[in-house]
Amino acid sequence: MTIQLPSSRQSRRGYKVPSISIDLSTLGAEVFDASSEFGEDFPVESCILHRLASMTSAAISDGLAAVTLGSTFLLRSDLHIRDCRLDPVRAAVKLNSRITGPIFAAITADSGCVEALDAVKGTDVGLEIHVAEGDLTPALTIIEQARAAGTPITVALTGETASRIDLGKLGAVADSIRLREPDPHTAREIRYSLRSAALEQGRDLRVSADLFMIVSACAMDAEERASLIAAIGADRYAVGSARVLGTVHDVADHIDSWLALGSADAFTILPGSLPTDLASTVCGVLPLLQARRTAESAE
Repeated sequence: MTIQLPSSRQSRRGYKVPSISIDLSTLGAEVFDASSEFGEDFPVESCILHRLASMTSAAISDGLAAVTLGSTFLLRSDLHIRDCRLDPVRAAVKLNSRITGPIFAAITADSGCVEALDAVKGTDVGLEIHVAEGDLTPALTIIEQARAAGTPITVALTGETASRIDLGKLGAVADSIRLREPDPHTAREIRYSLRSAALEQGRDLRVSADLFMIVSACAMDAEERASLIAAIGADRYAVGSARVLGTVHDVADHIDSWLALGSADAFTILPGSLPTDLASTVCGVLPLLQARRTAESAE
């Protein structure tokens, strides 16, 4: 893919190339509707671990900041006969035994967090704590326990959840937030509240915004691919996130606009399809963002 510098002269001075991570939850096992007329006729499906490992290795070695296995990631599809809450953690620990680099596993802020902390002990796996139903207390407890254990922690929020919790309390103790909110102005207000609380404690706090992306040579091709992905339900893990359908320039423009507005410090990419959109990120979006900054510094 050939990367051309953008023709726009809009100033982006002062904005560094942001940290970009990727959520590979879509590589987990598919879950079928057991209540449908097919029901149990569907075979149990399992995650293809060697494919997950190759994608994780490629993402980290090609310049992405981290890989996350989100709350929708599953090792097996037979949810009705087993406890699947720790599937992201189990898979991340397996990956960590073979791959060196930041890997995060999602876990809901409840009693399962203690088991998750034990599972990642002695590894480099971090935990992504999802605040459930606006109850912040369990998340604050697990942040304290993880910090004592030396486990990296990020807290995952939606814009709706953020409106129901005390952002000052969370910002005072958290170091990293993953935010799923499609509106940049709402995201900016949430980020401001979190960072203000952190700064009062003499700490910094980074907010990473979720971004669902489908990249093609032109916007029309991307929109057609998005329609197909939506029709087969492959975008359900990205519900509620900001979306960009278009070229690498469109993705870079979105990232730059959120940075300029103060809506995010970093980004977590939710690829519409793999490996296509992973390749577009590392071979297209990242070089384009770097080229823009290099051009600005030379002016």
